[in-house]
Amino acid sequence: MTRTFSTLLLTTLSLTAGSTAAAQKTTLTIGGQPTTLDTVKVGGRTYVALDQLQKALTAAGGSNQLGAAEGCLNEWLFNGTWRLRVTAVKYIPDAGNGNSYGWIVTTEFRNGGKQLLNLANTGIEKGVSLALKDGSTKDLGLSGIASAFRTGTDLPPGAGLVMDLPFSWQGGAPTNAQLQANPPVKLIVPVDIGALRRGGSTLYKTVNYVKAPSFRVNLTCRK
Repeated sequence: MTRTFSTLLLTTLSLTAGSTAAAQKTTLTIGGQPTTLDTVKVGGRTYVALDQLQKALTAAGGSNQLGAAEGCLNEWLFNGTWRLRVTAVKYIPDAGNGNSYGWIVTTEFRNGGKQLLNLANTGIEKGVSLALKDGSTKDLGLSGIASAFRTGTDLPPGAGLVMDLPFSWQGGAPTNAQLQANPPVKLIVPVDIGALRRGGSTLYKTVNYVKAPSFRVNLTCRK
């Protein structure tokens, strides 16, 4: 049984001696991720223990749970200025020749504003990362930003960029098998308005960001 709750009622289950409860597994969508919990049904209603649900909610947030526009693969997201979608996630195996290997995430950014903009001067440059299945993260890194994430490219209104972002490893550790068993589940693209202020830029005053302008893409679902 799979259910999606827009509002979760945290409750503990208290059964009397005369109650009949059938234990079962119920899958909830929490933070965009399917989460299976132990539940019981009493009087036609499904209950879950408070401590179990609190644990699931904490796990769903994790270290990358920032306020953000969130969606699935192939879904356009908009933060008031930039449009973003992820169209593909591909694994490049270790060929044993010393070259990089890992995950390639294909992204498309479009200028949804009304002026010439680039990603860097609007607070999108550092901290782009993948959240992996085991809860760890992999940062794009400075080399990835320079070679693939073309943050300094000026884009007029409506124009866009397609970029393959390489999240890579070298040296044979982890192995191909280990990496493929631990696939990426989210792409996180932070928008750091504070960096613009600290750097003296006033451009942030003219971009029309929503309250939570960062992006978070669920790579386990597709639109």
